[in-house]
Order: sequence, then C-alpha cells, then structure tokens
Amino acid sequence: MGKRVVVFGATGYTGKLVVEALLGLGVSDVVLGGRNRDKLEQLAAKHGGLEIRVADATRHETLAALVAGAHVVISTAGPFDLYGEPVVRAALDAGAHFFDTTGEQAYMLRVLERYHGLARQKQAAVVNAQAFEYALGYCVAALLAEAVHALDRIDVFNRVEGFSATHGTMKSAVYGITAPALIRRRGRLTERGLSPLPMRVHMPGGKHELAIPFPGGEALHLVRSYPWIKNVTTNLVVPRPLAMGAMALWSARPAIGLAQRAGAMAPVLSWIDSQPEGPAAAERRKQPFKVYARVRGNNHVRGVVASGVDPYGITGTIVALGAKLLLDGAPRATGVISTNQAFGAERFLRQLEPFGVSVARF
Repeated sequence: MGKRVVVFGATGYTGKLVVEALLGLGVSDVVLGGRNRDKLEQLAAKHGGLEIRVADATRHETLAALVAGAHVVISTAGPFDLYGEPVVRAALDAGAHFFDTTGEQAYMLRVLERYHGLARQKQAAVVNAQAFEYALGYCVAALLAEAVHALDRIDVFNRVEGFSATHGTMKSAVYGITAPALIRRRGRLTERGLSPLPMRVHMPGGKHELAIPFPGGEALHLVRSYPWIKNVTTNLVVPRPLAMGAMALWSARPAIGLAQRAGAMAPVLSWIDSQPEGPAAAERRKQPFKVYARVRGNNHVRGVVASGVDPYGITGTIVALGAKLLLDGAPRATGVISTNQAFGAERFLRQLEPFGVSVARF
C-alpha cells in the first residue's frame, strides 16, 4: 500500500475539518473525494491544488477509482446507513484501512457483522465512529476496564454544552432514530426499552444531571477486549427541562418509523437543508464536552473522563490523527475494531493532549 489518504465527503462540514487537520499534521498526499466537482475544485484550490476524485456512494462503479492507491480511506459522508457500507467495501477491496465519523449504531453493527473477517484477511483496520464521542468513549471505558478488573458494568455518558448540529448529524439522527438501540445486558446485545426513565448521573466537576439513551458503539466493542464486562450502556446528558420530552420522543420511535416509511419526514429533511451547514468556528470553540465512563460499586464510584472543547473540531483531529498513526505504522489489531483496539487507549489519549483533550481518573 502507498501512503495516500482519501477523504470522501471532503466538501462537507466535517470533511473540511478532517482535511485541515490532516494537512496540519503534515500529511501531504491527501485526495479530496465527493460528488460535486465544483466544490471539490474550490476546496482543492484553497489548499494549494490537492488531487480531486468525483465519486458517488450510490454508484459503485465510481468507488474503485476513488480509493485507488489509498493507504487510508476516510468517509464523512452520511447518513452512513445510506452511504457508508459501499465505501467500506471499496476500501477493503483496495486493501486500505478505513475510518468514518458515523454515530449510527445500526450501521456500525452491520459493518462489524459483515466485514470483520474480510478486514482481517486484508490485514486492514476498519474503525467506525472515529469521532469525539465514540473514540473517546471507547478509550475512557478501556482505561476504566483495565483499572478495575472486577467490574461487570460500565455506563458511558456524553455531555456537550451549547451543542449545535450540522446537516449531516441531524440527518443521521432522523434516519437512525427508528433503529433498535442496543445495550449490552448480561453479556448479550439487547434492545433498550421504549420508555426507560432518564438515568441520574453526577458528572465530574458538576452536579447531578439527567441522561437519556444514546445508541453507542461501546456496547458492540468493549466486550471484545474485556469479556468480563457484561453490561454496557451509552447515554446523552441533556438539560433537565428537555429530559422528559426526549424520553417521550424515544417512546414514539415506532410511530416515527411509520411516518418515515410513508415519506412524511421529507419536510423535516427540507428544513434541515434550509439551516446553516453547521456552527461557526467561534461558536464551536465555546462548546465544552465531557465523555465519562463510570462504574458503581457498594458506596463508591470509579470513573475516567475525557474533557475538551469544540466537538466537531476535535472530531477532525481524531480522524486525522488516526490516519497519521496508520501512515506511520501498523495498527495494534486488524478487522472491524474500535479506536482503543487500533491504537491503545492510553497512547491515543496522550496524542490528543496537545489539542486540548485532558483525562482525569478518580
């Protein structure tokens, strides 16, 4: 394999951040991929004339040319339930490593089930959800699992203050809200109930807050490294006034699914397209986040938390850093794997320290 990095979805909000982060890390052979030639040419000119490749995930015949010669393929083009899998397959056919920035659990499970064996055969790493919430969630949970060997349950909590979503994030949420949300219970993947109550959590350095279900990758991957962890949930911390409304929306997922299949969500998608593409840089930098892995025992709580600001900006860095590490050396494992399996949790989190991510254990 060569040392080329192909970014598919490069002209999107997150794609642009990934390209900037790659160049900032000194990666020079970056190829911009996407559907719109004009936008690709504009972005290429901004960065000194990078190579462009026009491709469409719904036209499989365009993908082989997209990934030709790639050492790493990065996809930021969602919703991944619609556009993710063909790019995974194309990357593996080319013998390339693969990252994406998905937050869609059903897609992640499908990739794990369908492509783990092929990725092992190709000696490639396929890392879904190389984004701030899941990459950090995997890593802090791994540190906790390695520190507390007797535990059998980990709960992961994501919290962002003042979060405003991009078009891609909102569309992924629309497509993903009706998919089964899985947790690990007694060692098995189990669908989370329709109307669970909000979970109460004391976030480090803060107060007691409420968290709602958030379909995460931790339930899929942690058990593969730490088989003694039989119970895993992922949760989203939300302001108290929103918690009960969010739970009502959660319970209404079957009705939302019917509306989606009937085409009634089209106005919602049109409204999303009418909104700003995503938060301005100045706004992003005022959005602190925490990703917290917790285990509770008799009268005590142990935890590890990763903190920083700018969730979209750090996502660009997390993806680019993963690609740079694979340009410089082999992953620690191959197959469809999580961030901590690919790089080691301690090592990867240390690499993020210069970018403002701090880790605390207690």
